[in-house]
Amino acid sequence: MSFFNFRKIFKLGSDKKKKQYEHVHRDENPEEIWEIIGELGDGAFGKVYKAQNKQTGTLAAAKVIDTKTEEELEDYMVEIDILASCDHRYIVKLLDAFYYESKLWILIEFCAGGAVDAVMLELERPLTEPQIRVVCRQTLEALAYLHEIKVIHRDLKAGNILFSQEGDIKLADFGVSAKNTMTLQRRDSFIGTPYWMAPEVVMCETSKDRPYDYKADIWSLGVTLIELAQIEPPNHEMNPMRVLLRIAKADPPTLMQPSLFPHHSIQHPFVSSVVDNKPLRELIAEANADVLEEIEEGKEEDEEDETDATLVCSIPHCFHHLLWNSVIQCHKRSKRANICTSIQTLRKTKSFSPQDTRRQKKTLKKTRKFMVDGVEVSVTTSKIVTDNDTKNEEMRFLRRQELRELRLLQKEEHRAQQALSDKLQQQREQIYRRFEQEMTGKKRQYDQEVENLEKKQKQTIERLEQDHTNRLRDEAKRIKAEQDKELSKFQNMLKNRKKEVKQEVEHSPKFMRRELMKLLKEDLSLIQTAKQQELDGALKKIIQQHKHEIATIERDCLNHKQQLMRAREAAMWELEERHLQEKHQLLKQQLKDQYFMQRHQLLKRHEKEMEQMQRYNQRLIEEMKNRQAQERGRLPKIQRGDAKTRMAMFKKSLRITSAPGTPEQEREKIKQFAAQEEKRQKNERLHQHQKHENQMRDLQLQCDSNIRELQQLQNEKCHLLIEHETQKLKELDEEHSQELQEWREKLRPRKKALEEEFTRKLQEQEVFFKMSGESECLNPTTQSRVSKFYPIPSVHNSGL
Repeated sequence: MSFFNFRKIFKLGSDKKKKQYEHVHRDENPEEIWEIIGELGDGAFGKVYKAQNKQTGTLAAAKVIDTKTEEELEDYMVEIDILASCDHRYIVKLLDAFYYESKLWILIEFCAGGAVDAVMLELERPLTEPQIRVVCRQTLEALAYLHEIKVIHRDLKAGNILFSQEGDIKLADFGVSAKNTMTLQRRDSFIGTPYWMAPEVVMCETSKDRPYDYKADIWSLGVTLIELAQIEPPNHEMNPMRVLLRIAKADPPTLMQPSLFPHHSIQHPFVSSVVDNKPLRELIAEANADVLEEIEEGKEEDEEDETDATLVCSIPHCFHHLLWNSVIQCHKRSKRANICTSIQTLRKTKSFSPQDTRRQKKTLKKTRKFMVDGVEVSVTTSKIVTDNDTKNEEMRFLRRQELRELRLLQKEEHRAQQALSDKLQQQREQIYRRFEQEMTGKKRQYDQEVENLEKKQKQTIERLEQDHTNRLRDEAKRIKAEQDKELSKFQNMLKNRKKEVKQEVEHSPKFMRRELMKLLKEDLSLIQTAKQQELDGALKKIIQQHKHEIATIERDCLNHKQQLMRAREAAMWELEERHLQEKHQLLKQQLKDQYFMQRHQLLKRHEKEMEQMQRYNQRLIEEMKNRQAQERGRLPKIQRGDAKTRMAMFKKSLRITSAPGTPEQEREKIKQFAAQEEKRQKNERLHQHQKHENQMRDLQLQCDSNIRELQQLQNEKCHLLIEHETQKLKELDEEHSQELQEWREKLRPRKKALEEEFTRKLQEQEVFFKMSGESECLNPTTQSRVSKFYPIPSVHNSGL
């Protein structure tokens, strides 16, 4: 048998048991079930592929994420659980999930129409109002469903709204969503995409006092509607991190109605009149249409701002508004320079030549043909390709890179915050468990002492009772023996007395004999009563002594027990106070740990902001240097051409205006003019050099100003966070003082109630022993007693 079998049998060095998830298949190769047939793009945490089920042929979007540890895998479980729990027409469905070879596969419903932002970039225009209305209506229904099942999306934007082939929207990407357990539960995580963040989410960066709820999604929806109307979200020209300040302090963007809830918004006239998704079907058909591109060279300068749009077929009247809006929007945005190349082209070229573009104007002509409800539609658009097209595309690509960096940073922060939260929760549970154990142990200790005291007291009482019983028995035997002796003497005395009485009676007159006999009987009765009282007195004295001894012992025991109870309660009160202090110290330390984590994460975000700002400034400086280098390179060529033209004009003017002179004079004038031109060109070069220096200096000053402004904002955030920490610590101390004061105020009545209970117990004990002593000592010669008084025989029995 091998060593590994022994390890298996005796469980030596067994691996940690892997956690099983309900919706994730472990150790199953997804490529055996799903076939990768293409790549759809890059997500924030991995690539997205187009996959097809080998058995059913179902298409899916497969998100493949490198996941090295179980902790990283745990981060994606919320997204998978939310997708698995959602069953709605306008939300993507989870088809399958696998964890195989350190890679997480999430397969969701495939949406052939693509994302809304990609469609707008493809068509180079925003959505029309009918299309926005349909998107708004369907998104509101999806949000209403999510909020009913206690889910906050937290990352609603056009990039996370997909189009299905049927013309419906599908809400996707729940990677940063929150799954609540209660309807009114709020969140305080700083997470999402800056441009679409609600102000209450932005405020959570430095303060957790005002958490947000489902309304944050409604704000994001309003920003998304603006994005649909103008391709870009508000403040898109700003850095992603700097836009947060604008959101927190500026007025809400236009088209925003944050006070409306989803189920109320559905009744708004803007969306209530939506009856079908025909506008979206037209949009998807146009986006997926075949495109014929033609590039025309040599456009004139005055045509730079002109755009043509023609309809190349007979188009039904119902499509005229759609296509004409496309023409108008294209004309209005020609100066803004929409994209003309894809991101892939941008990444490949990475080089732009404004000089070539100025020399050779290019016109890009696109013709799209598609079918809508059985009618073929053809749309032709044309525009001038300028530098701004590639520059805008480059800026869009760089902004996406910055957003991706921010998303990764937020993911790390969320993981660290979750780990810290779990750690702090574990600390609280441990200290509460220790408190409970200490309280239970202290109670058990004093309960054991009280139990031992009661047991000892019981044994003492039983021993005393036994001694008392034995004493009574012995006393009764002694008295009986004495009574027997006295009885024998008394009987002898009676015999003698009998003879004496008989003689006295015989010598007495007859009328006095009866009276004399009666007196003799009374004397005997008095003697018997005296003897009985003497016996009762002796027994009563013994019983009283015993009761007094028992009462004293019981009183001492009760006092001792009450002292133990006082000590126990005092120990419990001291323990409670110490627990309050320890709990306060723990909560205070945990609060400091939380704010330390927030400061650390804030500094990391600030470093990322500064890095992005420096990259942005470096790009501006590089662009300025390139432009100035091109201007310096063009200036000699321009000056040479200008010099030739001016020299020709000067020579021509000499021939026209001046009188005929010698060739030497003409050469001298030409030489002087050439010297003047050389001086003028030198001045132009100096002017250009000075201009470039001023531009570079102004740009450097602007960059420095941007950095100072950013540093000032960062310092304000840090100071704000420190102020919040100080305020929270102060509030925590005040809460502890208030709690301690309330505890001490409640302690006084507890002490008073305890002493009153002790006094009542003592009084009850005294009353009990008093009544018990009186009841048991009324007649010691009852049948219940051990000893009995032996009666003296009567006179009749004695023969008198």
